[in-house]
Amino acid sequence: MKILHTADWHLGLNLYQSSLEADHQLFLDWFLETCVPACKPDVLLIAGDIFDKANPPAYARHQYFTFLSRLLTAGIRQVIITAGNHDSPAMLEAPRELLQKLNIYIQGTPPQDGQDLFIPIRNRADEAPAVMVAPIPYLRDQDLRLSGQEESLENVSQAVREGIQAYYQRVALAGEPYRNRGIPLIVMGHLFAQGAMVSDSEKSVQIGNLGAVAADCFPREAFSYVALGHIHKPQPVQQATHIWYSGSPIPLSFSERSQQKSLQLLTITGDSLQRESIAVPSFRDLLRISGNLESVAQRLQNLQHDKPLPAYLELSIEEETYHPTKGRDIADLINKMNQTRKEVFQILHYQYRFTRDQPPLSAMTAETELESLQVSDVFTKKLNTSSLSEEDRNACLIAFHQILESLEN
Repeated sequence: MKILHTADWHLGLNLYQSSLEADHQLFLDWFLETCVPACKPDVLLIAGDIFDKANPPAYARHQYFTFLSRLLTAGIRQVIITAGNHDSPAMLEAPRELLQKLNIYIQGTPPQDGQDLFIPIRNRADEAPAVMVAPIPYLRDQDLRLSGQEESLENVSQAVREGIQAYYQRVALAGEPYRNRGIPLIVMGHLFAQGAMVSDSEKSVQIGNLGAVAADCFPREAFSYVALGHIHKPQPVQQATHIWYSGSPIPLSFSERSQQKSLQLLTITGDSLQRESIAVPSFRDLLRISGNLESVAQRLQNLQHDKPLPAYLELSIEEETYHPTKGRDIADLINKMNQTRKEVFQILHYQYRFTRDQPPLSAMTAETELESLQVSDVFTKKLNTSSLSEEDRNACLIAFHQILESLEN
């Protein structure tokens, strides 16, 4: 039996103000037309963050449902999907009963009883359960913490972490009867794990990494494999070979531009489980170019690409001496290049600075800078300019992230 593990698609995401719709579509086409015929998986696991927003744009919903409909003729017998922190559990679960008739299982909210999570993956020959999957969605901190407890940084962190660990322990306990029968258990999750390498595009909704759990939350004796989402770089957790983030299938920020994206393919024979990474091809280059105006202009003029989609660029221009017309010269270059070389690249963002004769801050700030920042970035920048104590600063961060989560959800 073969099982494909993926996560963090973030359908509907914009990089700065530019859509990644074409990137996602090329991935979905590759998955159905190349990956599935080559790997011949029986089951597909998607561990959260199907969408980038709780209320995704219409085109992203269309991509999602078109993909599911195409799966019906692809030879995959079962699909199991969990909600991530970016997803709306209610929206994902709305067609749950209909999709279940098609062997597509959606878990948007966590049931109290861990036994209610388990989904059997059956052998083709005798229909006996060959694997049991427990699809745990993103566990929100307000569902895990006790009401009325003191709102200190330490209390919040400990309560979230202990709540996550307690839930996974209940699932492990509920899975004992299957383990005793020699049936492998796979648990899905969407969370921060200690030691995971993160990039710019992962939002710290659970108050930064306060809810991060250690690898011992997923003991090997309880779970044969842990299929995680939330971190976009493919990686194991704390060198534990049975705990893996599949990573996002396409780069979602310039900080991910050098990552080799992949899916995780599990092959199960009896009670033996083997994992291998399946590389996802790159459909678009994300490039950062820096230097003075003349050198950057030369590199832009000579830039070529060999990917299906035009490259997306970030520019960092540094001049030695301030001149009041320099900002206009840079903007003119950007506009010209975006028009004349649009088949090769598109400049999404640029910034510039001067090493001498510093002008006022307003003269140095690129017009696009604010648009490129996340809400949390702006708040953090403001805190960094304040004279708050460390304790008050942490209290502000906790309150801010709680308000942000309530607004986004």
